[in-house]
Amino acid sequence: MPGQVFTALGERLTRALLDGDFPAYASVMALPLTITPRGDVAYVLHNADELRADFQLYHDNLKGRGVTDIFRQINEIAVIDQSHLRVRCTIHIMVGAQRIVEPFVSHFVLTETPDGWRIAEIESVRGHIRFSLGLSEITGGAFTPVSAAEGESDDET
Repeated sequence: MPGQVFTALGERLTRALLDGDFPAYASVMALPLTITPRGDVAYVLHNADELRADFQLYHDNLKGRGVTDIFRQINEIAVIDQSHLRVRCTIHIMVGAQRIVEPFVSHFVLTETPDGWRIAEIESVRGHIRFSLGLSEITGGAFTPVSAAEGESDDET
């Protein structure tokens, strides 16, 4: 059951991001939403306006790269308590049948609300979060800072 919950949320999340559908995106997120780039300071989105701004940046960056799919391979699901799950998964960002960045691990905390399960926390590699904000790009299969010198990486595992 927990795997089905996350798979369904992940599919709705992907479709919303790729289609530019903010209402669908908002329907899978709990507010406040904590986002932690591994190795950096977490930030919190408190309201729909902040969530919309964050969503729009990520959607625009995915669209600009021609992303056609984001596949989340579940590695582990831990039941925190009756209304919280922690999911560790490997993420594959795809353009057609090709990965555009090496797979990376992210963690999600899901919370059960009266409207169903929602994502309450996201922890991911620094490059991925920075990419979603327009601060990193994808070069040679790796996240790199927008102003990076040749060979400098923004990846953290």
